[in-house]
Amino acid sequence: MEDEKDRREEEEPLESNAARRLKALGGSEPEPEEPPVQVNRAANFWYHHKAVILIAAAFAVILTIVLVQMLGRSNPDVYLLYAGPEYVTPNQNQAFCDLLETMIPDYNGDGKVYVQLNDMVFLTDSQVEAYQQRCIENHEDMKLDLLENRQVSERFTYEIFGDTASVCILAEDQYRLVAEASGFVPLSELFADVPEGAIDDCGIRLSETKFCRFYDAAQVFPEDAVLALRKLSTASVITGVKSAEERHGYAVDLFEAIVSFEYPEGYVPPDEKKN
Repeated sequence: MEDEKDRREEEEPLESNAARRLKALGGSEPEPEEPPVQVNRAANFWYHHKAVILIAAAFAVILTIVLVQMLGRSNPDVYLLYAGPEYVTPNQNQAFCDLLETMIPDYNGDGKVYVQLNDMVFLTDSQVEAYQQRCIENHEDMKLDLLENRQVSERFTYEIFGDTASVCILAEDQYRLVAEASGFVPLSELFADVPEGAIDDCGIRLSETKFCRFYDAAQVFPEDAVLALRKLSTASVITGVKSAEERHGYAVDLFEAIVSFEYPEGYVPPDEKKN
């Protein structure tokens, strides 16, 4: 009998102390708790933040591409600045720079000749007024963001009197803004004779130079574009006078090469063939 009793006790599941106390008090054993739901934190984070993640990823890709392109370039030997109301396409910009790179040596000694043309498209106050008048006369809507135009105009002021670009190709209205502030080197300091196409003491009509007539790549600027050389910036006191003077000297060399360009031997300009 004792063996059978022992066998039943072994077959019966052991009760916990908590279960015995509930029975003694007349209660019932609580239902077993369900295991907590396992939350996939990664999936939950993606669900709530996927838009931000995608935007950040796209920005990172673009930034990486830009950095790779920038690091892959040489430091420019010479900077130029174009400003005017007409756009110069990236292909036109590149073709013009490629042309200039054939005219100068590797000034900075990095093994590559690299010319950079910075372009700024905006209208001066007088150009805005003329544009508005044309729109009124032609019953057209004005397609000009005045706020953006003002912002570019302000950046131009900082750029033109900064310490980067010295060789300037500017539409005549833009040129006058700087000339009135005595921002250009007088041509008499660079040339013994007045260069062909000079419009005043400092500027040369680019379209009237032999350089522009000979090279199609130079014919992408406004017809009234003026070529001029900016004076050494006063900002050189902060950035370093010696290095600024060196860069300005490179710009002088390029400016003189453009102005002094002569046709190859035997070449006759199309306009002279008609005569």
